[in-house]
Amino acid sequence: MSGPLVTVVTPVLNGARFLDESIRSVLAQTHPDIEHVVVDGGSTDGTLEVLRRHPHVRWTSQQDAGQSDALNRGLAMARGEMVGWLNADDFYLPHAIASAVRELLADESTAAVYCNALVVDESGRELSRSRSEPFDLERALTFGNVVPQPTVFVRKRILDEVGGLVVRYHYAMDFDLWIRIAQRASLRYVDDYWAAFRLHATSKTGSALRKMWREERLVARSHGGPVFSQMLRRHLRDNYRPRALAGSLRSSLGNR
Repeated sequence: MSGPLVTVVTPVLNGARFLDESIRSVLAQTHPDIEHVVVDGGSTDGTLEVLRRHPHVRWTSQQDAGQSDALNRGLAMARGEMVGWLNADDFYLPHAIASAVRELLADESTAAVYCNALVVDESGRELSRSRSEPFDLERALTFGNVVPQPTVFVRKRILDEVGGLVVRYHYAMDFDLWIRIAQRASLRYVDDYWAAFRLHATSKTGSALRKMWREERLVARSHGGPVFSQMLRRHLRDNYRPRALAGSLRSSLGNR
């Protein structure tokens, strides 16, 4: 039985170490109609060799202006009715895409669906389970991002309407995208697990938490969020208490 075409877009730059597992997690999905688009930013580490081993993947390799630019290029290539964004170091869990499609088909007014995420280490071993919550725009502008990016599936027409990602953002571009989508239609939380987020030394969440949180607050302020908020309190706490960084990771999983 066929279903709506789903495009998975994967941006990558020197991601050969984990890319094969990410691609295989898409290939193993049970939904019958999937295309995988990989946008490489000019890797020099063997990423292209990995891509050549997977002829079913549509890919391009050229220098870009960062992850947001790469994602926009991938979205321009996407032919699917629904789109997932899977970074090269993350991977889908079994039946993720079929479950997301079922949820989107159940309610045409829903622009996007998302769920909880596993947190894994470099070898893929589960470290924890990050539970999300229903999306509330006003709360997001005060408390920050609660949407785990690798679990999200969005209708392509909505992405076209909002104009994709803002290229000037390098850390909280997903948070900005969820806000712009929520200003038009609904994002729906599903209490399930569809993807694993990999925590490692070179990931943005692992290496640039303070930059990410500063940009998250900038995004919130650009959409009318308050100057003094729980988000600001968290940023100040973590800037002056380095040990709190690890404890605050859970709240950052939506931002890669």
